[in-house]
Amino acid sequence: MLLKAKNLFSARALYALLFFYTLLSAEVLVDPKTYLMWQDSPENKGTLHTWNEAKEYCESLNEGKFSDWWLPSEQELSSIVDTSRSKGRMIQKGFIYFKPRHYWTSTTYAWNAPHAWAISFQNGLSVAVEKEQQLHTRCVRCSDFKRCLECFYNK
Repeated sequence: MLLKAKNLFSARALYALLFFYTLLSAEVLVDPKTYLMWQDSPENKGTLHTWNEAKEYCESLNEGKFSDWWLPSEQELSSIVDTSRSKGRMIQKGFIYFKPRHYWTSTTYAWNAPHAWAISFQNGLSVAVEKEQQLHTRCVRCSDFKRCLECFYNK
């Protein structure tokens, strides 16, 4: 579960290593299980990109004083899907800006290269989508590279 700013200085939040930043109305959240830092800003709700545009958008993003963002893999993006929540809100608690629609992943569909995987926060499912389609984008970065490798990638 992701916590908001009002809980930032609680012992639980500090213990969980969950940090919340607010800069010029842009937000980023850190998942304490994976140490991945997620973009959570109005662009996540309203802006549509093709797959190539989504990759370029994330790679050029400068948010929360960080510039090392990327388009998440299918495995990374699926880590914030919460299937215990009601249909249409299958994203971890704490995220403000999302649509119950498909979001791009960086993972190309192996059997059909002009397609890539997208994940829906409507139902939590992954689908292969033609890369020229316009979908929503949510960028990610690692808040602690060593811990991301240890916790998320098991290396």
